[in-house]
Amino acid sequence: MADTRSKGASFERDIVKRINAFADQHALGFTCKRNLDQYQTADLCDIQIPNHAIECKAYKSGWWFAPAWWEQVCAACGDDTPVLIYKFNNKAIRVCLPLYAINENMARDNSRTAVVTLDEWLELLKVSFEQQREAA
Repeated sequence: MADTRSKGASFERDIVKRINAFADQHALGFTCKRNLDQYQTADLCDIQIPNHAIECKAYKSGWWFAPAWWEQVCAACGDDTPVLIYKFNNKAIRVCLPLYAINENMARDNSRTAVVTLDEWLELLKVSFEQQREAA
């Protein structure tokens, strides 16, 4: 049996690598790293990017995220947008995020969520950063 903490850290490193590669490729203007303080302090996210708090979960089996995972990232996000990135063995990486992160006309309500693929989320992120840059 794989060490769950080691598996989680490995998944976080993989997500950081993917986010950084995407941000670099599209000149989004940020890099991220794992938050190593998360193991000593409650209510800290795994990864922080501008305006987003990210929690990563990697588990052996399942189909859907646990409500406690979403509650965890919401408790850690403060005023940032909560993002839950999760994966089960032999299944695609999924991303849970609030609907307002997809449609800015939606009310800011973290209890109303959607689940998308990692690639879809990265594209949403790119559009969001491009819109912020144009507005500045």
